[in-house]
Amino acid sequence: MPEFKEKNIAPGEILAKFALFLETEKGASGNTRLAYGRDIRFYLGKLSEWSVSPAKATPEDIQKYLAWMEDERYSRTSIMRAVASAKAFHRFLLSERMSREDPTALIRFPKTGRALPNVLTGAEVEKLLGGSDAATPLGIRDRAMLEMLYGSGLRVSELTDLKLADVNMKEGWVRVLGKGSKERLVPCGKEALGWLERYLSGVRSGWVRAGRKREEVFLNRRGGKLTRIRVWMIIQEAAKRAGMTKRIGPHVLRHCFATHLLEGGASLRDVQEMLGHASLATTQIYTHVDRKRLTEIYRKFHPRA
Repeated sequence: MPEFKEKNIAPGEILAKFALFLETEKGASGNTRLAYGRDIRFYLGKLSEWSVSPAKATPEDIQKYLAWMEDERYSRTSIMRAVASAKAFHRFLLSERMSREDPTALIRFPKTGRALPNVLTGAEVEKLLGGSDAATPLGIRDRAMLEMLYGSGLRVSELTDLKLADVNMKEGWVRVLGKGSKERLVPCGKEALGWLERYLSGVRSGWVRAGRKREEVFLNRRGGKLTRIRVWMIIQEAAKRAGMTKRIGPHVLRHCFATHLLEGGASLRDVQEMLGHASLATTQIYTHVDRKRLTEIYRKFHPRA
């Protein structure tokens, strides 16, 4: 169990870190980050009025906050977004080891639909992957990371936490510890394994300092663990070198992984398993991508089409 580290951090610094978490871990848009930031700034203000630390907020505090919003006649949409913001914020606190529990875990709210994920075409993915400079050690590492994100659909935190012992090069899979400490095995493609082997054999060993053993697969050139923020920056740099203008983060490659599998004929259940989604409903957001193909099949084969 990760050690809890209660920290006295100014609200402005917490909000800045939260915004980076939304960008790098969740792939949230700029508008979403702004909206969630406003919600959490207000939420922190109410907790402060009640002399409650966000790290020690309870489910009762969350219910009190939502009841207050209802009493003040906030719209249903605003309340639902407040719940979504609070859930994301408390997951962020957990991920940063700034709290022991998520007080929003049992809070439920009706969903009005989810935005379609930002997905690249196969050609765009190839262009992005080629944005790493494979002539340099850093470029080899970066290409291996991009291939793993796209080839196995890992979350960025799963990538940075990936251990050497979790990689089975011979059988072509990695063991991933996902949300809720749920373990899953995910296949790796030949391209990802090839670049990973090139990085491990020719780059990583030169970065590990003498007398210091590192378990993580992906390191910085000083031999330390990569951060989520750095991975996000690496993707931005690769996209820029590739001449791409689309907004691309680690989560976009995860979206592409799921989308391209479904387009290729994979079942929704299989994709759910590989993504580590607890509910099939979460995976169903990707079914939009094949509507054009399904329409073509319908028009071709249905007698009333």
